[in-house]
Amino acid sequence: MTIRQLEYFLTAAHTLSFTKTARQFFISQSAVTQQIRALENEFDTDLFLRSNNRIRLTPAGETLVPEAKLIVAKSREAVSKVHAARDGMNGKLRIGYLQSMELSHFPRTVQEFREDYPGIRMELNRDNAIQLHDDYLNGRYDMIFNVKNRLLRYPGSRQETIGEYPFFVAVPQGHYFARLRRVTQQDLQDEKLILHDFHLTVPESMEVTPRPYLSEENLKRVVATLDDIETILIFVAAGVGIAVVPEFDIYKPQINISLSYVPFDTGAYREKLEIVYPERDANPLLKFFLEKI
Repeated sequence: MTIRQLEYFLTAAHTLSFTKTARQFFISQSAVTQQIRALENEFDTDLFLRSNNRIRLTPAGETLVPEAKLIVAKSREAVSKVHAARDGMNGKLRIGYLQSMELSHFPRTVQEFREDYPGIRMELNRDNAIQLHDDYLNGRYDMIFNVKNRLLRYPGSRQETIGEYPFFVAVPQGHYFARLRRVTQQDLQDEKLILHDFHLTVPESMEVTPRPYLSEENLKRVVATLDDIETILIFVAAGVGIAVVPEFDIYKPQINISLSYVPFDTGAYREKLEIVYPERDANPLLKFFLEKI
């Protein structure tokens, strides 16, 4: 069994046509048929049912599809790594990331990239959303991880959503909300609220930053807007108020306090995280980092 045979098989499984498969690889149909037969002989079973110039996958063929995809993907990844080692790949990637990203899968992504490409230096900087936006536009970063917001625009750049996160209410464990399955907007009517402000590090940001996850009435109940999640959780434990935060804020809290996190009803709204990088003239090393995301 060869990688090329698996590539022929996957293309045929997608197109359900040996003729179209042959065209995509610029070879004859008979060559494709021969390689598929060789693959079937190796597995000692038919992968396609053939009738009236049509083909369709057998149960065995359907089983092979996801496995073949994994094998082909790992093969291509291995080739990329070997070429990187051969070429002595080096250089620098400058990446800015949002506060609280370190509580998500982001550190693991960086770790895996460094393990695979130790010759590439990484410059990482953590900041609030608006500073990341401004510094990226000024050329400081090759890529940023930021919260998606209609106020933040990136001319000439690609923006790809990498996650959508529901909201939770963080409360002391003895709070009434800790016994609920879900907290509604109406439930907050007697509460003091603390928000995580990704955008600016000054209180005035409340006036310019849209917060579609809270009703207008509940926005009036905000008593503190902070840019550091650990400080927010300490405030909650101290009884200053309860916090409304997106899920990625509570993945792995690093402070030793006991809080409860209850799902919060925001309708269809989710906080979105995105990556932003240039459409043209991007750092050529970016493609290797993107493979890890």
